[in-house]
Formats: sequence, structure tokens, C-alpha cells
Amino acid sequence: MRFFLSLSLLFLSALAIAQAPSVFALEARAGESLNYEMDLNAGAPITDLSWAWNSSNACFVEPRKQYFTGNHVLFKTEIPTYSTMVIRLVPTDPSQNMSIYAYSGGGGALPPALASCVSCEADFYQDRPSRTRPNPDHTRSVELRAVTRPYPVTIGVVGADGLAEGTFTLEITVTKNR
Repeated sequence: MRFFLSLSLLFLSALAIAQAPSVFALEARAGESLNYEMDLNAGAPITDLSWAWNSSNACFVEPRKQYFTGNHVLFKTEIPTYSTMVIRLVPTDPSQNMSIYAYSGGGGALPPALASCVSCEADFYQDRPSRTRPNPDHTRSVELRAVTRPYPVTIGVVGADGLAEGTFTLEITVTKNR
């Protein structure tokens, strides 16, 4: 019985490690736009997405989970005080459907272990025009703000509908508000 329990725990640990996406450190500087090129194959799927529609995060709603089922590539950076950070995702191949989310705060936690964050924004495919995006295309964009103190920022680039590979450019622009 003990051997079976140990083997089961070893298997579950290996499964958790196999599904942990890589995290890449980025430097975002106020007053600059920086571009980073990457491939979704550097990430891994996150099968438990319930953290995103938890009311303490409110990143995206459960009916939109199909847009976040592929590989997740995670990036860490920081937003300085009195700043706005605009993060733009541009897939190299416009036919590849990718999504993006970014959250500030979170105490260093990564999905799916993110219990709460200061703010979280997500952008994914929209087949109809909206007030904020009159002409939907293959690019995605989110925006975060910091006021009186800096916050750690985690950015997730994700393949929609199980997409596991595809190159993209991540553009980060930080502007000071004061």
C-alpha cells in the first residue's frame, strides 16, 4: 500500500511539473517600447483555469475558457509607480488564434495557484465589432495601471483551442502618468 501511495504521489508530482509553464523575466522601462519574440512551444497547458473566473481575480469568464486552452507562456516584469503599461500580442501568422492576459500583484503566485491579484485583464478573439474594438483582428492588447506603488506583473500568452505552437511578438510600452 505504501509503495502504491508513493508511486501515485510521484506520478502526480511529475504531472504537475510537466504542466508547469516556463516563466521568462522581462524588463519593462518607463518611456520605452520593448519587443520580445517567442514561440508558444516554450510553454505548457494549464488545465485548471478556474483561477481566472474566481471573483478575486476576474480575469476572464468561464464561457471564454476555449480561448485559453493551449500552451501558456508566462512572463514576469514590474510596473513602476504612476505608470500605464500597454501589452500587445502580435502572432506572426495572422491565422493563428492566440489570447493574452496580464495581472498585477498576486504576491508572486502563478496560475493556477493565483488566489487573488490587484487587477487582471484579458483579450481574446472576438468575431464581432465592439465599442472598444470596431475592427477585430489577430492582435490582442491589455492595459494595466499603477498609482502610488509599483506592482509585479505577470503576462500570459496562450494558444486558443489547444494551440501549442506558433511564434509571436510581445510589445510592452510603459508610460509615466506623472
